[in-house]
Amino acid sequence: MSFEQAVIFAGGRGERLRPLTDELPKPMAPVNGRPFVDYLLRMLCDAGIRRVVFLLGYKAQSVVDHYKNKEVPGLEISYSVGKEEDQTGRRLINAYEKLEGKFLLLYGDNYWPVPLAEMKKNYEHLQVPLTTTVFSNKSGTGEYGFENNVMVGPDGRVKSYDKSRRLQGLNGVDIGFFLVDKNIIDPREGGNISFEEVIVARIAGQGRLGAFITDEQYHYITTLESLQHFEQVVKQKGHLWI
Repeated sequence: MSFEQAVIFAGGRGERLRPLTDELPKPMAPVNGRPFVDYLLRMLCDAGIRRVVFLLGYKAQSVVDHYKNKEVPGLEISYSVGKEEDQTGRRLINAYEKLEGKFLLLYGDNYWPVPLAEMKKNYEHLQVPLTTTVFSNKSGTGEYGFENNVMVGPDGRVKSYDKSRRLQGLNGVDIGFFLVDKNIIDPREGGNISFEEVIVARIAGQGRLGAFITDEQYHYITTLESLQHFEQVVKQKGHLWI
């Protein structure tokens, strides 16, 4: 089973990262002199990804120009550019012809060292068309402290997803990093739909949304504070960039 393509949501406005995102799209936020997205691509290379598709919208040209004359060893980069107001599901549908049969889908503002081989084994074991990565959050280091937003059952499938983080029994934080079978996306589906609220919810409602549970800390750049924290992580690690 081949997962050699990564698809990156990178089209939102990043309102919580203003004023930085008044001038730049969120994935281009500087981290110790390099755009955040450089760190994502290095991580993907290390995981065995060979092709990347950026799903762009807000200030798309900034990402295109950054990689236009820059070779990223081991990676072939392409783009699908939509409208600024396009939601995640619409961006995927618009890029349908560029998607491979199975691919890794991630957000352009989360960093997590993808253990792709382990994720593939889990995907095959669960025999589902879609898995999401769930951070166990045992020490309350998720974006909202100890507040979780998903419930994973003993069978490894997601039983509920609660954005309000109020349901009883929630036992992890959904951080994305989906393994996706392209067949769950209907290119004929209309409307400006959300991937999470429509497509993921539909698969979950059918009992076919699996989870890959991890204790490995993830990082995010949704606010200036979290961006500064990631800068410190990079300084400590020293090997995260391309």
